[in-house]
Amino acid sequence: MNTTLENRPGFLVRHPWLLVVLAFVLLLGAWSTLITVAVKNSPQQVEVRR
Repeated sequence: MNTTLENRPGFLVRHPWLLVVLAFVLLLGAWSTLITVAVKNSPQQVEVRR
């Protein structure tokens, strides 16, 4: 059996679940950044009288 680099599929082709993990990590990073920016730039609290 002759195995050369040309006959072997790519790393991501052999491990497609890594793309799912990468997408999930990017999504978590985006959400955490969005929430952090929103908390730091929250509007001033206004007291409501009844």
